[in-house]
Amino acid sequence: TYGHIDYRRAVPDYPKMPSPPPLLSVIGAGVQKLTGFSFNWVGAVLPAFLGMLLVVPLYSMARFYGGPLMAFVGTLIGVLSFYYIYRSSLGWFDTDCMNVTWALSASYLFLKFGVEKGIRRYLYCAGGLIIWFLFMWWWDQTPYVATALALLPFAISIVFFYRPNKKEGLVFLGVLLVLAFAVIAWKGVDFPLKVFFFFFFQYKYISKKESVDFPNLGVSISEQSRASFGELVAKTTGSNVVFFISIIGLGFLFFKRPKDSLFLSVPVLLSILSYFFAKRFLIFLAPITAMGAGFFIAFFWSKTTSLKLVRLFLIFLVIGFLYPSFVTAINKTFWPKEPPHLVGGMVYAGKHTPKDAVIWAWWDHGYPLIYFSDRGTINDGSAHSPERSVYNGIPMASHNQRFSANFMRFYVATGLEGIAKLYKALDGDKAKAMELMKKVLSVGPEKGLEIIKSAHLKKVDNLDSPKAWLRYFFPKKVRPVYLFLDWRLTVTSYWWFWLGTWDIKKHDGIHPSYASFYNVILKGKHINAPGLSVDIDSGIAIFKGRKLPLSQITILKQGKLIKKEYSNKSNLVFDYYERARFAAIMDQNFSKSVFNALFMRHQANIKYFRPIRLATPSHQIWEVKGDTF
Repeated sequence: TYGHIDYRRAVPDYPKMPSPPPLLSVIGAGVQKLTGFSFNWVGAVLPAFLGMLLVVPLYSMARFYGGPLMAFVGTLIGVLSFYYIYRSSLGWFDTDCMNVTWALSASYLFLKFGVEKGIRRYLYCAGGLIIWFLFMWWWDQTPYVATALALLPFAISIVFFYRPNKKEGLVFLGVLLVLAFAVIAWKGVDFPLKVFFFFFFQYKYISKKESVDFPNLGVSISEQSRASFGELVAKTTGSNVVFFISIIGLGFLFFKRPKDSLFLSVPVLLSILSYFFAKRFLIFLAPITAMGAGFFIAFFWSKTTSLKLVRLFLIFLVIGFLYPSFVTAINKTFWPKEPPHLVGGMVYAGKHTPKDAVIWAWWDHGYPLIYFSDRGTINDGSAHSPERSVYNGIPMASHNQRFSANFMRFYVATGLEGIAKLYKALDGDKAKAMELMKKVLSVGPEKGLEIIKSAHLKKVDNLDSPKAWLRYFFPKKVRPVYLFLDWRLTVTSYWWFWLGTWDIKKHDGIHPSYASFYNVILKGKHINAPGLSVDIDSGIAIFKGRKLPLSQITILKQGKLIKKEYSNKSNLVFDYYERARFAAIMDQNFSKSVFNALFMRHQANIKYFRPIRLATPSHQIWEVKGDTF
């Protein structure tokens, strides 16, 4: 099914569905129709097939620069680039598997447009423009990036290569103007302006510069972190020697053919971004290292026509180039981003919740939850703005279960637009609005009215009285809300807790101390796990040879929570769930969070949280109830 609005994404703001549908989705649906295979298998296998298409532009471009030998060697090295394999492997149903291919295809076709003569050059130009359109359709969420990557080599060919006669040039210019109007008709008259502002905000995002009121989310996403030099090498060639030879070869290529090499500027620039800004750009190093190493081998091969021993050495050198990447690729298994036990939980959620339910989970589960549970979500891999992500983390980081439940229901009813009304009612003072929201939702409608009266909220739309605002905070009609907690939240707690405790005035949140343990065994007065030993009598934990005094130990045993306090001057708490043999050491602030109360201790205020499934430490599903006016 495909409608105009997606009622399962970014609830309740409901973004419009892309028009036309994204090319990746169209291809996936088309393959499913043709083959009859389950879309689970189409989505799992298709990226690996599409990823291999990189050989076409990579071989063509390398052959242009250095002949068949460079093309052969370069293509082998390119498709064995570790990070490229990782981002285009089984199960990675994302645009990454073709982004490099589209960008390199555009570069090659516009290169040929620049160097060819006669009618052939315009066929190459038409091919490049078609690739640009397909690239925008493919990378539909960032058509501005696709435009820049595809049209930069086009601009290079126009500036440095294209020299037609006057008549030919005028005809070509006319055709370009028609195409420009077609793009504006498709994307809107403000498309050029959108391109500019998109790159401005993207720069702020990848450079990790602070937002005005909310944090830059890029700092919390692993693929947006900078790649160290060691990581740069490990995830491309797998060898320092091969990497340096590739860079030397690339430099030599630029020296020998400076104008032609300009068409490699797109992957070169994006590769530089991986070192200075975000490691996700490492995939564009695949063609760069491939071209460099290929040109190095091809150049020295051409200089040794009569030296068979040298050529034999070069053959072994190529094998040596390929070996580190090949061994890494063969021995490394890429496990699914969503392990089977979590997928099982998502499927369960779909079967045991109403059809119009909204499942509150951390944003990196957004897309999988929509797919496997067919239920609404509030945040996902695309709709995770800093503001939205702060709201996403607030209920889990809160210490108050009543506030947590009321906030989730309030947000599902109002969304970003509704919270913006509260900001407007307080003259844009977001810190004051957040404080008011927490106070009112923590005490409920009985005491909330007096707090609202003392806040002197201004009239916004139909919110013209304290009682109207009370109804706004405690809506009657809300889509059913369910909370999905899982083991990954223990892994990513450093960031989601920071976002959930974000203070607009201080421009900072709280980074917690947290470490989880599996296969934990309670024997007498001792709790043991790999690398961990806890003495219940003394309240001392030994973790990797380091002594950690504890202020508290809680043990959940046969449904009862046993708590023991210690006089140790410590901020650390140890929680143990015997049935799951699961434990965690954390700071006191985190131990009081709603997440920890539910996930580790199973201590819920039944008025606000009703358990649907407690599969700790894999996942939990809770029905969320709230106060109504």
